[in-house]
This record gives sequence, structure tokens and C-alpha cells, in this order.
Amino acid sequence: MCDKVFIDTNIILYAISTQDADKRSIATPIVLSDATISAQVINEASVNLLKKLKFSEEMIQKFVDSSYHRYNVVELTRNVFIRASELREKYNFSYYDSIIVSAAIIANCTILYSEDMQHELIVDNRLKIINPFKK
Repeated sequence: MCDKVFIDTNIILYAISTQDADKRSIATPIVLSDATISAQVINEASVNLLKKLKFSEEMIQKFVDSSYHRYNVVELTRNVFIRASELREKYNFSYYDSIIVSAAIIANCTILYSEDMQHELIVDNRLKIINPFKK
């Protein structure tokens, strides 16, 4: 069985930024893989690209467009939010992390790459959270 991968915002940002070469070298192959993200990831990345990396609006538009072409994008639906609420109760995730995890589960992903959540946590016996920067 081949793992279906979901990528959290921080992994995309490390791949784009030149501020941490080590993390960039780890993040780049992940973001270039066949993966899934959510509309939330595009939103969070866009905010950071504008504020921290000083992207222009034209660059943001290209980022958004390329994200929809490159990845399977999970839209934020009622089902994503309801599932996120259930996950918050069960796993005590933060509000935004629960939406990321919910979107990954709804997309039938088996791996979630994120720097922000508990490394190697297995959610609902089907989604493993991996911090690719953990040594």
C-alpha cells in the first residue's frame, strides 16, 4: 500500500523560504511529491508569504494557482468542521490543527507532515503525524 500524504503549511513555507537551508532541503522533496493540502493551508501560507517573505499580490496569485494545479485541495466543508470538532474532543488538538487533521482524514491520507503537532501520533488508527525535521 502506498501512503497518501497531506502537507501542513509549515512544510510548504520551509520549502519556499531561504532562511533555513537544512529544513528547506527536507521540505522541498515533500512539497514536490504527489500530495494533498487544504484550502486552509493555502490561506495560511499566503498570509505568511505576504507578511514574512514580502510576496507581491501577483506572486500570491501564482502560488494559489500553482497549489490548485499541483495538489489535491480539500475544501473546507461542513464535514471537515464537524470532524475537526470530534477530533478536538478526542485528541485535544488546537482549533486550526484539528481542521488540518480532519481534512487529511477526509482525504483518506495516511501521513500528515507537520512540524506543529505530536510527532508519530496516530490518529484514529489511520493517520500518522510526522515531523520530518525531527532527528
